[in-house]
Amino acid sequence: MHGLRDLNGKMDTPERAEQAQKLLDLSKRVSAPNDLTVICGDFNVEPDSQTLTILAEAGLSELVTGRGFNSTRNSHYKKPGRYADYMLINQEEAVKGFDVIFDREVSDHCPLILEI
Repeated sequence: MHGLRDLNGKMDTPERAEQAQKLLDLSKRVSAPNDLTVICGDFNVEPDSQTLTILAEAGLSELVTGRGFNSTRNSHYKKPGRYADYMLINQEEAVKGFDVIFDREVSDHCPLILEI
């Protein structure tokens, strides 16, 4: 998923909340009720956003901050706000490993690695 970009920042907007709901609707259409669901991408929001709240209320666990990572950005990113990328899962017990990779830098975004 790629979250809406807003030149004013990563704050909540009605458009971002609508995008989160559309993402959930799409996920439900392409999966069965007991399927393992993983949603990830550049959400362009901070951890306390309405977008992530909507996804959490739908039963998805966010792994970046939930596993104690304090950034998904590296030295190429010079602005404040150290988060953009997230990975969410509906069955956290299926996670065998999760990591945010800070070294090798090929983009201002860090890769997220999930082992299930």
